[in-house]
Amino acid sequence: MAQPIPFLHLPPVGVTRMWVRGASLLLALAAVAFQSNSAEIHPHELATLQQQVQRTGWVRVLVTLDRNAWRTRSEEQTLRLQALADRLYAELGDSAFPTGRTNRGFGWIGFFTDSAGIAMLSRTALAEKFSMDSTTRSWGRERAGDGSFEAIDDALIASPTVEVDLVLATDEPPYTLLPDGSTRFDGPSEVNEVLDRLLAEPFAQHIQGIDRSQNPQLAPVVQAKIDRVAFFGLVESVHVRAVRPRGFVRQPSAIWHEDALRVAAREGRAEIHILLRGGVTYTHLPRQSPKARIYQMDANTRALGEILKAAGVGALPVLSEVDAHMGLVHLVITRPQLEKLFAQRDPRILSVDVTKAMAGLSSNN
Repeated sequence: MAQPIPFLHLPPVGVTRMWVRGASLLLALAAVAFQSNSAEIHPHELATLQQQVQRTGWVRVLVTLDRNAWRTRSEEQTLRLQALADRLYAELGDSAFPTGRTNRGFGWIGFFTDSAGIAMLSRTALAEKFSMDSTTRSWGRERAGDGSFEAIDDALIASPTVEVDLVLATDEPPYTLLPDGSTRFDGPSEVNEVLDRLLAEPFAQHIQGIDRSQNPQLAPVVQAKIDRVAFFGLVESVHVRAVRPRGFVRQPSAIWHEDALRVAAREGRAEIHILLRGGVTYTHLPRQSPKARIYQMDANTRALGEILKAAGVGALPVLSEVDAHMGLVHLVITRPQLEKLFAQRDPRILSVDVTKAMAGLSSNN
């Protein structure tokens, strides 16, 4: 005889719906809890980071450890943030590049990482969010915007090492910008002392090929072979003013705006700006010793005076300290003087530009 089927005690429909809603809520809360324990990043930016790291191997990221840390600055806060950064670096291990790290004490840090590091950052509970470092172009002590940083970075993608010129952060010597565009150092510098301090840095074992015997004049530019660890360390080093590919020429193409000639032809004169290239040790940033800054100002001022004298301009206008440091002069010049300036095309000049208001009048006419 068939056994009777036992009666199934199902909960009422209303109860079932409540149970489903409760389960959905728990799942949603679990998802939120998971996200709160992971660093935030927009999916599009995450994809961009992943694409870039596939091409270069390393990508610079900006990681927020505590978004409210900037509100209070204290020694205790600084130590807390550094300890948090150290824990994150330990978690990332080899995926956090050993050089090129920045920590300004405002609750965020910047460093280079690889594809494995990006994956770990997206899961870590030690950071609130991360993104591609939008300050990459200004990161480092010396980023002159002349393409030298990018040239070395690209070379290190293709090869593990690259030959470079290291411009050391020396006080001496004074120098002269020669008419052919080259730099003549007018005396020895304390290059060996600065080299000693540089080679004592932790990353210095990655610097090869420095031969002091090849620099008997003690010029502040030395040749070396470096890898990426050394490169990122050098860019941040207080002992280095610039790192450039071997034989790199700063912005080789001068810009001579023809509008200046058109304005002078119409008006008989033109209001122009002349900007120099600067010498081998040139920096546009104020991170120089007072003596080195004065030498740069003097070299630029003498060069501008020579250039204007050759064009028939009687005297160099008085330069501000900023203009002298940059190698910039603003003046009104006659048509014959301007035509002579253009005819000479002095290699020390990076650009000649006309005042925009006058150029606009010329274009309209």
